Amino acid sequence: MTGPRTAARRGETGFVAPDGQVWEVPAFPCPEVVVGADYAEIDGERVPLGDDEADPRSAATAVLVAQARRLRRGQGAIRAKVRTADSDVVWQAIVTANGELFDATPAAGAARSGWSRWRVLAGVGAAVVLLAVATVAVVASDRTPPPVVAVSSPPPVTGTPAPYPSLPPPGYGGQADWSAPITPGSVPLIAGDGAIITVPGTAGSPVLAVLDPATGAPVWTTALPRDAATSSTGSGLHLSGIDRHPVVTAATSDGLDWWGMDGAHTSGSVSIPAGATVSFAGTSPLVTVPGQRAATISGGRLVERAVPAGAVALGAAGDTIVAANSVGQVWRLGTATAETPPSPVTVPTPAGAGPLASIAGYAGLGSGTSPVAHPEILVASWYTADPATQLVGLIDPVTNTAVGAPLRVPATAIASGHWQPSPRNLLATVGTVLVDARDGVARALSTTWSSTSVTDTAAYGTRNSDRYLVSPAGQEAPTGSGVIPIGMAGTRAVVTSSVAGADTVYGLPVAAGPVLPTPSVPVSAPPPQPSAGPVPSPAPSPTTTTPPPPAPPAPAPAPPPAAPVPAPLPALVPGPGPVPR
Repeated sequence: MTGPRTAARRGETGFVAPDGQVWEVPAFPCPEVVVGADYAEIDGERVPLGDDEADPRSAATAVLVAQARRLRRGQGAIRAKVRTADSDVVWQAIVTANGELFDATPAAGAARSGWSRWRVLAGVGAAVVLLAVATVAVVASDRTPPPVVAVSSPPPVTGTPAPYPSLPPPGYGGQADWSAPITPGSVPLIAGDGAIITVPGTAGSPVLAVLDPATGAPVWTTALPRDAATSSTGSGLHLSGIDRHPVVTAATSDGLDWWGMDGAHTSGSVSIPAGATVSFAGTSPLVTVPGQRAATISGGRLVERAVPAGAVALGAAGDTIVAANSVGQVWRLGTATAETPPSPVTVPTPAGAGPLASIAGYAGLGSGTSPVAHPEILVASWYTADPATQLVGLIDPVTNTAVGAPLRVPATAIASGHWQPSPRNLLATVGTVLVDARDGVARALSTTWSSTSVTDTAAYGTRNSDRYLVSPAGQEAPTGSGVIPIGMAGTRAVVTSSVAGADTVYGLPVAAGPVLPTPSVPVSAPPPQPSAGPVPSPAPSPTTTTPPPPAPPAPAPAPPPAAPVPAPLPALVPGPGPVPR
């Protein structure tokens, strides 16, 4: 759009734009917009303005366009009633999902220039066009290409230093270098470059803010959809990659929105089919669709393909979907073979192993990660001649070759837990096995280990009811009652705290002087990361085998927020069972 359009005229099936396009417009929703000289309200709620945003009309327009896109998608539009703060005269507007704005106020006799009604006084003697369309940031839907999102770049104000109100993690000081408010229940993310993604605790529409890890100052911000999920229960914000760019995603009630973490912060959105789920085990979002189908996001659109019968889609690596079944067959489903899957490969069986016990997990290391020898890792386990043990091995699904030597573990090691990856899939635990995906190494943990949360730099949990952490190298150390950090941003530990209903994120520096043990007093830990329970594969088992006893069920995850779209990856594809003796 380069300027305002003329008024639309009422058509038999909706509103007809000057170019002849028909826009179907329902009677509801119809938000009410009030614009003042330095503020805007939509349905009684103030529209947040960036620190450098002087025109409230642009902010209000962006919210309306986002609402039209979210509710009506690429070919739809919504109504809005608009007035100025100092007038009771109301104009009707049509706001389309691709960013167009039309005056739809009924007029008697010949059609008048609708835009003459869209002029209001922003100050004494100053006439400006309400909701200036030229400044709209059009966000991509599944029917339009992704453009550039309008983001605000606040002035470089350092975050507020403050004392941390809880016991810090061992080795870190109690005086934070910076602090920033966040929305209650939200958990920040840490990108590959250390940038911290937060949802500030502000009134009105939610906002996404990216903080500098050294100062805590906002680097850029953008408005989130009103129904965006921002909690830590698995349906909120996630780091991923789309079209070879690192992105942060947010689930909505019926779709997925994203913003680029590099360059011009390109944004986009796709509709998610009813009953579908989204997972983030790979380098890109995986959309699992009912009817044995799955999809990736490419060019701002969902690209579906068939998943072989009996197989489970584990993750997405760019435009490729990785799927596996219970007998160890693995498919790489590309867009060129969308409806006719290619022939599978069978995972290599290590020496001394029997039948496959399970495909226990999949991890893809995406954008923002240093180059590694194996960008994708598949975790598998096999029965052995000794009923008390199993072999665990890592496999590169791109080359279908073993990564390192297999690890012998107790037979209950994998079955005792579920696949629990870190936000960027660099580290994971499955039962009492630690998987360092970056270095391609699996390590056995204490037989009494139980994971609480996994960050990109350490796994946290309990051992015989005592709180411990384990490094990627497998070194276990007690943590006492110090708070569990979300992760590391440079040399600072990123932690949160909730006091009197107000949540805050802090950057804690390394402690000066000797590090003292953390006292063992009760301190609330952040909510555990979402986990996935066993997902049985529907593939038929060979008739010559007997299924093993079922694994203990994983704990049920916390209830999801209003947006039910994302879901953890299928974590466990059981094998056909051991050979009868």
